[in-house]
Amino acid sequence: MRREPGRSGLPAAGFGVILLAGPAGATDPLYPARDWSAFSGGEMNTSLLVFRDINRNGVYDLGDRPMPNIAVELGKPDGRTSLERTNVSGFANFRMSVLRRDREVVDPGRYSFRVMKPPGWSITTVNDMQESDYVVRPGAPGDMIALRTTHPVGLAADLTISGVAAAGTSISAIGPEGAKRDLRAGADGRFSIEASPGDWQIEAASERRKVTVDQAPVVLSAFAGATESEEPPLPETRVIGFDDLATSGVFEVPSGYGGLDWYNIVAMHQRFTGGPGYINAAVSGEFIAYNSSGHPATVASDKPFDFAGAYMGAGWDSAEGETLHIRAWRGEDVAHEDQVVLSSTRPVYFAADYRRITKIEIKTEHYWQAVIDDFAFRTGK
Repeated sequence: MRREPGRSGLPAAGFGVILLAGPAGATDPLYPARDWSAFSGGEMNTSLLVFRDINRNGVYDLGDRPMPNIAVELGKPDGRTSLERTNVSGFANFRMSVLRRDREVVDPGRYSFRVMKPPGWSITTVNDMQESDYVVRPGAPGDMIALRTTHPVGLAADLTISGVAAAGTSISAIGPEGAKRDLRAGADGRFSIEASPGDWQIEAASERRKVTVDQAPVVLSAFAGATESEEPPLPETRVIGFDDLATSGVFEVPSGYGGLDWYNIVAMHQRFTGGPGYINAAVSGEFIAYNSSGHPATVASDKPFDFAGAYMGAGWDSAEGETLHIRAWRGEDVAHEDQVVLSSTRPVYFAADYRRITKIEIKTEHYWQAVIDDFAFRTGK
């Protein structure tokens, strides 16, 4: 039976006494009350979040990802500046303290925050410059507070489709809206067009490619003049995101995973090492893969398969601009050779469309780790 207060055999007044904290002003030497008029002498962070705006809608919402290693400049009331980079959680932290004078925010006044976007990115939230007034507040962790906190700043990669064909080759591109664009490959055979998300058709001479542009620029494998009908794609498509191998840490990708044989490729939780590229190049789940110790790695199968493509990036900011060399074999014969320039700030989607191959080799020119996510391939039924 539920007992009501005052019906337990104890006087109602006794029940009330149990809940009283004691007379006003009483202190316990073991648990002293804080003197809120005194300066704490401590510090705390004042921060700004930078995120990868996956759906490009200018709002920090579900599915968006933090962006590490983005430079943020703090402007101070006296005109001086400080520069910090975002951490693995996407926060640029500036230390705030009235008494610790070597910190970044020490005096009351107006401060500004400016996000220095990397090349190939655009601000989607239209707030890369923000301001806030800071005032002294004794007893706060840093004895200072912001009258207005910062809002997250979103970045989205500028979308392009690029590739290589014979010098001067006529290129046509039909986008998701159906509009056709015509251009020519340069003297070095390279071409690039601005793109929007959706399905595209690219034609160079007699070779036609279909590719979907999503959240990253697309790099096409080299055009060789073959027609699309010569080698039709295999029917069954699989995408490997490396998220079902382990729950944390690092895991060597075993042969047989996904039906392919893997050599010198490691799956890793994107935050395990703190390298910014492992986070920035991740497009699905929490795990990515990379070539172990930056050395050559292979993916192979006794049964021919199509390598459709994969998202790729550089694991570390020190490897910005590293070149990835990709070769593919049909049996003993080299069938394809391509190069992709890697970045630690964003992935690119390498649209290989290699058909009926038996082995792929990935090799970085200077032996830095290349990040791989959403490895897509096709097999026969």
